Amino acid sequence: MEPLTAGAIALVTLLLNKTFEKTGEIIVAKVFDQGGKVVKLLKEKSPETASVIEIVQNNPQLAEQQPEDYGEAVLVERIKEQAVANPEIRAAVEALGEAAKSQPQLNTVIENWKGINIKGGTTTISGNIFHQ
Repeated sequence: MEPLTAGAIALVTLLLNKTFEKTGEIIVAKVFDQGGKVVKLLKEKSPETASVIEIVQNNPQLAEQQPEDYGEAVLVERIKEQAVANPEIRAAVEALGEAAKSQPQLNTVIENWKGINIKGGTTTISGNIFHQ
């Protein structure tokens, strides 16, 4: 997985999953530090994105209750959009992705992440076939 996507997934995972806060490993601390840098840059360069992330961080149930606005896939895409638009954010997100890949717990989450974000239209799934 590319570092940009890995970094965005890692940031959303770290912010919404409190279990990583309790591990106390040095590598996890480095990942948290890098995640803090990304959040700081987002607050400076994209306050709207930072605000949405903060809302979900404070109210994690919104990710499940309103996935079209606050779901993990939406947050990952918002972070990636800002990273593509701003080289400084991109560098920080990619550095976070690389740091997260070196941490087994986070790497497993990144490799197994399946973000699905479908907006608009009429979408159905019948059997093994996806209709849009």
